[in-house]
Amino acid sequence: MGTNITLSMALSIAKDYMSKYDLSGDILENLERTIRFYSDFDSITGSVWLVMVSITPNDFFAENEYTIVISDKEASVKYIIDPNGHVHSPHLETLTHDEFDSQWNDDSDQ
Repeated sequence: MGTNITLSMALSIAKDYMSKYDLSGDILENLERTIRFYSDFDSITGSVWLVMVSITPNDFFAENEYTIVISDKEASVKYIIDPNGHVHSPHLETLTHDEFDSQWNDDSDQ
């Protein structure tokens, strides 16, 4: 099966994403183990590249790595899977603290 991006392009996308969103960790030099291509993964349409990022172990994490999930078709990060298996998308816009507070602040008298 042909791919839209290469292993080295997936590495570059992951490194750029880590830098942009100030994510910690290291992508190990053994790229064949660290970066894997899958023709089908989770709920993503199309193929993906999974980039494993090693982190310093601590008592709060179940694993010592997290995964960056990259869409082969879009050549962009879809989400990351943290060391505890939770999905995060730092690149999606979220509410600021003030916006959140104003949205949930109910001044009505009931």
